[in-house]
Amino acid sequence: MKKIILLSVLVSLIIAGCSSAPEIIQDTKQLNYLSNGIWLGVLPCEDCDEIDFQLNLKNDFTFVQKFVYKGKSDELIIDEGNWSFVSDSIIHVDGYEASNLFLIDGKNLVLLDEDENIKQSSSGKKYLLHKDPTTVKDMEVVEEVKDIKPVKEQVELNAQHYQDKFVAGVDFIARGNEPNWTLEIDLEKSMKFETTDNIKITTPAVQGIKAQDSDVTLYRAKSENGELVVTVIRDNCEDNMSGEKLPYKVRVEYKGSKDANYTTYDGCGNYLFDNRLYDIYVMEEMTGINFKKEKLMKGMPQFEFNLTEMRFSGHAGCNTIGGSIDVVGNKITFGALMGTLMACPNMKVEKAVIDALNQKTVTYSIDKMKLTLVSGKTKMVLKKVD
Repeated sequence: MKKIILLSVLVSLIIAGCSSAPEIIQDTKQLNYLSNGIWLGVLPCEDCDEIDFQLNLKNDFTFVQKFVYKGKSDELIIDEGNWSFVSDSIIHVDGYEASNLFLIDGKNLVLLDEDENIKQSSSGKKYLLHKDPTTVKDMEVVEEVKDIKPVKEQVELNAQHYQDKFVAGVDFIARGNEPNWTLEIDLEKSMKFETTDNIKITTPAVQGIKAQDSDVTLYRAKSENGELVVTVIRDNCEDNMSGEKLPYKVRVEYKGSKDANYTTYDGCGNYLFDNRLYDIYVMEEMTGINFKKEKLMKGMPQFEFNLTEMRFSGHAGCNTIGGSIDVVGNKITFGALMGTLMACPNMKVEKAVIDALNQKTVTYSIDKMKLTLVSGKTKMVLKKVD
């Protein structure tokens, strides 16, 4: 079978280091949607009339693509290889000679460049693929996916993506579909909103306005290019494309500088945090405390942070303690702590730990396997448990 580069405009999209298939994949619904049917498109071409293109994604993560340069050659060119998920909305199609990224945008696949921006021709036309309805089978008869590793929790699927955003200073991220849009909020610098309809706006950071009777926060900002009104509601939200479950419903209202009315976009979002917090830590130091292990029934205080359930648990040297937490950026807000009531030989440590955490908002930082918590004038240093 003949394998060559797709076309000159796609050769530039060769992506280094993306050839290995992921160990974690989307759920079977997403996989079946992409692999059930052939994707077609008439793509723009810089040195021919147009490109007649088709892509057949298979549920074993292989693919076959065929194309003809109209007005230049009648030769049918065939390429094949492997494809994989880069994220919940982007796939990587890696042929023998070329690699391409596609955005899953509603009912279309949209070609992206190496920076994950939408690729456009010199005339501004997008490279779009859509399903050929005559090739789509009823989902009941789609071949069962075999030899696929179990789907893991979405927090693990997107952990590195969210961690990279957090390190870059992003505090809140949201997205939606039809059309695809993204929102990134850096609470100290800016809000950035983009859509696949070529809307791009960046506004200065603003203080969120919290509702008094519900967990709702409103961000309203403007720049010379337009206005944004972002409403963040604490409520379970499922991305209707990927199936990922996020803890906030998000509504973005956008009005360009020349628009008379707002356009509304709905989706899901989450406040970001340092994913390394999701672990077990043992205390080494605490302001004002001279630890004596022999007086601590369970040894040095130990904390575990479960960021999937947003729960905190552990012990303060003797009694077990735990409760709810809310983690936003570099801050942890502890709810009312609950625990056992055993008599302990050293209640000073127990009282100091509970006083520092119970219904308090503390700052945290992680460096070289060490977790530092600061609550008022109290500083705690803990070491990650291997």
